[in-house]
Amino acid sequence: MLKIGSHVSVEAPDYFLSAVKTALEYNANAFMIYTGAPQNSFRQPIEKLKIEEGRKLWEESGNDIKDVIIHSPYIINLANTEKPETFQLAKEVLAKEVKRTEAIGAKYLVLHPGASLKADIDTAVNKIVEGLDEVLAEKSEVIIALETMAGKGSEVGRTFEELQMIIERCAYPERLGVCLDSCHIHDGGYDLGDLDAVLKQFDEIIGLN
Repeated sequence: MLKIGSHVSVEAPDYFLSAVKTALEYNANAFMIYTGAPQNSFRQPIEKLKIEEGRKLWEESGNDIKDVIIHSPYIINLANTEKPETFQLAKEVLAKEVKRTEAIGAKYLVLHPGASLKADIDTAVNKIVEGLDEVLAEKSEVIIALETMAGKGSEVGRTFEELQMIIERCAYPERLGVCLDSCHIHDGGYDLGDLDAVLKQFDEIIGLN
């Protein structure tokens, strides 16, 4: 079955229940949310999110809770090699987002890999892997989906090869996936006029599975 949905807002006071209601108004059978404002790490306690009410409504409509996708906040930068406190914050926020994703019952947590700042790509990838390994060491069913990036500034993940570097160096590759952002890969130089060729290239480098 084709899954179609969009980003929907998690608004107070109903939070997750509000997001489900909005998605159903669109006749969506999938949707994505941030569990709080994407620009900061402040999050309401899990107990306030009305998860059970939202899950019940979503599943009663015939949809699978695993088709709810969570997007992590933008402030996470696992590639930061310059400020240890920023790297530490990134790990802490990501670990909390994994727990929130698990509490909702979603399967995928989308993550921007990070920006290398002044570091070379190899150093940045190793830093990302260090952070991922620490977070993924905690047992969970959640898959972290590395998002394809446009390559603005020093973003890591503009090419499929960069994402594959992260996956192959990670101690838990089975806990990683990829969020293929069509806007980002277009900006990054991939020709979406020939989508079959792009997907073939992706399959050869990372694997569509």
